[in-house]
Order: sequence, then C-alpha cells, then structure tokens
Amino acid sequence: MLPEVFECPQCQRQFVFELVEGSDDRSIYCPQCKRYLGDKDVSFILVTEIEELSERLRFERDRLEKDEAIYGMTDCDAELHVYGTEVHKVLHILRRTLAELEALRQTYL
Repeated sequence: MLPEVFECPQCQRQFVFELVEGSDDRSIYCPQCKRYLGDKDVSFILVTEIEELSERLRFERDRLEKDEAIYGMTDCDAELHVYGTEVHKVLHILRRTLAELEALRQTYL
C-alpha cells in the first residue's frame, strides 16, 4: 500500500508508516517519544490523492477549453488554428479521466 509520513508535534521527528489495510492495529505512535498520533486510514489517503489529481486535471481542462475557444474560432496563425481545432481530442480524454477518477473516489468514501 501507500506509505504515509508523520511528524510528531512533541519531538519534531518525521517518520514513515507503511499502511497495511488488513492489519488489526491501526494506531500510530511516535517511535521516539511514544505519543499517540492517530490511526492509519488508507481510504482517506487515497481520496485525498484522487482529489488533488482531479483538481490539477480540472485546471488543465479549463485552460484547454479556453484555448480551444480562442484559437479554434478566431483569426490567428495557422499553427495555432490547427492547435485550437485538435485540442478537443485531449479535452475528451481529460473529461473521461475526470469521470473515472470521480467514480473511483466514490468507492473509497
């Protein structure tokens, strides 16, 4: 599974815990001062990663949609006009990927 980095607020030490979903003990303690820091939560980490990735993809999708509107319909250089008319292929992939990521995120909620 995914590793998770923790920092102890008491002794300022950083350490990594491997997240094993099947383990019974989900509690995390600082290896140095033994302070309780929380529980392992694989679903939370996966949802957070999916949300961050989706946000970056939405930003790029919005940027490309603007480019498509500007360069596909206005009078500009031939290269930019071709870019504007072909960018819809990339937008289709981004939209499909965002829908798949959202469906995957729902499985972890």
